[in-house]
Amino acid sequence: MSQRKTAHDDVRAAVEAYVSAVSAADPKAVRAAFRADAHMWGYLGEQFVSAPIEAFSEVVAADEDAPRWSRDYTYSIRAVEVSGDVAVAVLDEYGYQGHDFTNHFSLVRQDGAWLIASKTFFRRYPESSDPAGAAGTGAESGDQTAD
Repeated sequence: MSQRKTAHDDVRAAVEAYVSAVSAADPKAVRAAFRADAHMWGYLGEQFVSAPIEAFSEVVAADEDAPRWSRDYTYSIRAVEVSGDVAVAVLDEYGYQGHDFTNHFSLVRQDGAWLIASKTFFRRYPESSDPAGAAGTGAESGDQTAD
C-alpha cells in the first residue's frame, strides 16, 4: 500500500511541477514536466488545438502578462489514478492567463521519473459555475494557489 501512495504522491508532484512552470511562465520548466514527444489537444472556446508540447512552451515563453494574472491564479488537482507505470490526473486551473481550464494529463514513469505524455484540455467559459464539469468525481480536491 505504501508503494501505491508513493507513486500517487510522485504523480501529484509531477502535476505540481507543471503548475509551477506555467505560473512562473518558465518554458524550460514546462518542457521538463513533459516527455519530449508529448502532444496536446483541446479546445480554446470553439477552436480545436492539436500541437506538440513545444508549441505550448512557446506560448508560455511569449507570456508577458504572467506577473499580472499569476497573482490570482489558483488550481485544484481533482483526481490522480496510478496503474503501474502509467497514470492519469485531472487539473482544474482558475485564472491561467485570465481563463479557467480543465486539463487531463496522461503520465508515464520512465527511469523512475513521472513525466506528462499528453495534455487534453478545454477552456471553460466564465459563466460555467461547475469547475468539475458535468461528471466531476471529486476524488482529489482542494483549491491551491501557485507559488
